[in-house]
Amino acid sequence: MTTTLTESQKLSIIDKYDRNPEQVLNMLLDLQYASPENYIDQQTAKLVARAIGVTETRVYEQISFYALLHETPQARYTFLVCDSTPCHFSDEHKVADTLAQKLGIVAGEQTPDKLFSYELTPCYGMCDKIPFVKIKNQVFENMTDEGLDNLISDLKAGKYESTL
Repeated sequence: MTTTLTESQKLSIIDKYDRNPEQVLNMLLDLQYASPENYIDQQTAKLVARAIGVTETRVYEQISFYALLHETPQARYTFLVCDSTPCHFSDEHKVADTLAQKLGIVAGEQTPDKLFSYELTPCYGMCDKIPFVKIKNQVFENMTDEGLDNLISDLKAGKYESTL
């Protein structure tokens, strides 16, 4: 069972950036990654604004502008798959096809248990790591069918809970 972050835990993340308003994007990403549902709720957005001395509007501008930030609950683990032209014409497109088949969803959907989703994203500049997936800040290379099976099993078992 997942739990929400306490205000103290959230402030600890904000303090990591010395409450510097210029670091609001990094704060929001870290807060989102620490959230069990991978999103920035209204309470967290207000806390960030108050802690760094900016308006809530400034915080929401960041949340609404950057596609990596979410205002609504997301799957626990979102596989990010590169869909740039070079990756599309390499083995990277097979990763998306395999995820669709293994998870029984299409890009942008969540599994019924809200554990997994996958998204097609623009270039990550990691063509040398194809085929790969990115989950939060971690890159997983060599994502063959077997590699994806193992990763999905490991995620279900909580293997990466402390690092993701």
